[in-house]
This record gives sequence, structure tokens and C-alpha cells, in this order.
Amino acid sequence: MKLKIEKSVVTFSPENQEETNSLEHLWRLLIDCNGPTLKLCPIGEYVPVLGETGAMFYIEGLERSNDPKILEFAKSIEYNPTVVDEDCTVYCSICNKTVDLKKGDTIPMCCGKLMVNIDY
Repeated sequence: MKLKIEKSVVTFSPENQEETNSLEHLWRLLIDCNGPTLKLCPIGEYVPVLGETGAMFYIEGLERSNDPKILEFAKSIEYNPTVVDEDCTVYCSICNKTVDLKKGDTIPMCCGKLMVNIDY
């Protein structure tokens, strides 16, 4: 995916079909012609390092929205649940919420992403 920055405008240009599909999916998450437009908010910091997964952004208002169209679309997003092998505590790096989990529990989503195990 190519990025072009001109003053306050960022243009994303997909370079293959998978990137085109991902960009269209993101566009449909953010834009609602009859409702509010959602915002991308940076998560953490981006430091270019070899093997890094890339910059991360949180879609502000997506899971907190009361708009039925947004809620229905949010439910359609693929989510593969992760089960913990042992008792642990997970936290959200955005809001700092913590949750104690027991062996076999599923790691919950918070602020648009999976919570992180702090017991490692």
C-alpha cells in the first residue's frame, strides 16, 4: 500500500487486490452517508523497525456506536477468539482497563483490539 501525504490529506493507494479489499472494508467502516463519520486514532507509537507489523490505529466510536448499521457491520468483522492457557491478567493499552482471566477463557476485545496479557 502506498501512502501519499499532501499537507493535511493522506492518500492510500492499494497495490494489489487484497489491499484494495482491505481499503474498501476500512472505508465502509469509517463512512456512513446517513450518520457520523468515524475517525482513525493512532495507538501507541510507530518506530520503524525490521519485522514490525506497522502503525496501528483505533476506529473511534465503532464498538460504542448505537447506530444499528454500524453495530451490524462491526459484528460482521472477522474475529478469531484467543483462549488463554493459564490464569492471567490482560489489559487494554488504550484505556488501561484490566481483566482477570481463568484458564480456557477468551481474551476480550477492548477499544477496538484484543487485550494484552501482562503476566508474560
